[in-house]
Amino acid sequence: MNIDITAKPFNLNEQACVWVRDTLKAMTEEEKIGQVFCGILWDKPGTRAEALFEDIAPGAIMYRPFASAKMRDYSLKLQALSKIPLLIACNLERGGSGGNGGMADGTYFSSPMGVAATDEYEQALRLGRIAAREGNAAGINWTFEPIIDIDINPENPITNVRTFGSDTDRIITMAKGYCDGCAENAMAVCIKHFPGDGVDYRDQHLMASINSLSAEEWFETYGKVYRALIGHGAQTLMSAHIKQPALSRSINPALTDGEILPGSLSRELNQGIVRERLGFNGVICTDATQMVGFTAAMKREDAIPMAIENGADMLIFSINQKEDAGSLRRGIARGILSRERLDAAVLRILALKASLGLHEKQRSGTLVPEPSAMEWIRCEEHRAWARECAGKNITLVKNQENLLPLSPDKTPKVALLQITNERCQGKLPEVELFAGLLRKEGFSVSYLDEIPLPGPEYPVSEFKKNVDLIVYYANMKVGSNQTTIRLVWDDFLGETSPKYVCDIPTLFLSFSNPYHLVDVPMIKTYINAYASHPPAVEAAVEKLMGRSAFTGVSPVDPFAGLWDTRL
Repeated sequence: MNIDITAKPFNLNEQACVWVRDTLKAMTEEEKIGQVFCGILWDKPGTRAEALFEDIAPGAIMYRPFASAKMRDYSLKLQALSKIPLLIACNLERGGSGGNGGMADGTYFSSPMGVAATDEYEQALRLGRIAAREGNAAGINWTFEPIIDIDINPENPITNVRTFGSDTDRIITMAKGYCDGCAENAMAVCIKHFPGDGVDYRDQHLMASINSLSAEEWFETYGKVYRALIGHGAQTLMSAHIKQPALSRSINPALTDGEILPGSLSRELNQGIVRERLGFNGVICTDATQMVGFTAAMKREDAIPMAIENGADMLIFSINQKEDAGSLRRGIARGILSRERLDAAVLRILALKASLGLHEKQRSGTLVPEPSAMEWIRCEEHRAWARECAGKNITLVKNQENLLPLSPDKTPKVALLQITNERCQGKLPEVELFAGLLRKEGFSVSYLDEIPLPGPEYPVSEFKKNVDLIVYYANMKVGSNQTTIRLVWDDFLGETSPKYVCDIPTLFLSFSNPYHLVDVPMIKTYINAYASHPPAVEAAVEKLMGRSAFTGVSPVDPFAGLWDTRL
């Protein structure tokens, strides 16, 4: 194996190199097979940490969201069960909590796009610091961030505010900031989702989506970002269930359409592009192997060993860990996976662990910090940082009618409508907070879907006497397994939609998807706030009342390239 573990991103000294080589040499094939698996742990009734070790000893475990104290307890148990120190991962996308993962009680700093809207490296650095400090306290040493996808297509339902936007230079600055905050606290990062989400309008959790850029366009955009972060020392890269036909054919021109594979399974993309053209020496992991883009590519019995043979070093999650481990064993016996490739994958995984000092922490019993480290979780400094970020990122997109600042003297009677795709009974807590803050300012607030609307017995002229201002609070949350995050009007003929913008002043605030003007171009006053959490709600009210200036710089085109959205 010609793998230099003294080079970036591992940068191992001789002592660490000796541990890696001696550990690999002493491992059985069964132990090597275990190392390439990353299991998943949910805190559900009856969950047993031991169950993850009943067939193989995995190299990594990833937590889904639950309380930080429980995570710490599991980390202690899992590390005690593991002969080789574990990588313990979490989606720390928005700090210690929020979005697609983290701790249930961690600090929700902001979405990546909300951080980018400040246009300040310092805010991205703080995002990484919070993620690493709070994650480390719970025993986490690997974050599946930063997301370095480019939000090119406003219709994409999964990139959106999870990205740092559409400008490659700003993405690079923000992603480096996140990585630097993690590096200060010995947290490994993962750049994703190679070969790049954000071009297709489909969710790559539900199919193998397509990055359709030409090879030249790709290297000028996604390639530029990946080179920058690889050069900056990112330790791991997630190869996703996304196809890139032009890149694949730049390595193998003979490929037919049917032979083009998603990154997670593609030798052309992992070996040809990531290793050879981008020069990445770190660990390549797949995205979750339960996702349709992986499961529908070929028989699972073949896909599991082929992913490792074609360049992935670690498989993220299993449908059935025992079955998948068996597929890997049989893949070796069938000649699908070579022992040389397995050894190379395990070598890099061990080098990653050594680069984090996990072998030394295991000896000293410090793989999980002392309980005092839990003081980082939602500490006052982190919460203050979240408030500051919200105060800087909220973006005034349109104020065509000079409606702002608001005043209870001008528009005392407010009708508020919540628009959300979150499952909830009644109103979201942050919507109730927003309504309460408006009431404290002197407004009378009712909910638009709870008051009479114009109809045969209630003319528009009467409606206008009872409502001075209509406010829309939108939280169309970005998440997997949905085909759109566009606005939906559930009532007949959209009775609560912006029908009366010419009769009643109307204000729209989006606390997630920044592209809602696509569906409400008639609204003249529009604001993007990027995260539906108390700091953003409180900061938004301060700005609505004119006590704080709008300083956010949009990381994307909120008009989505349409002319009528600007009117």
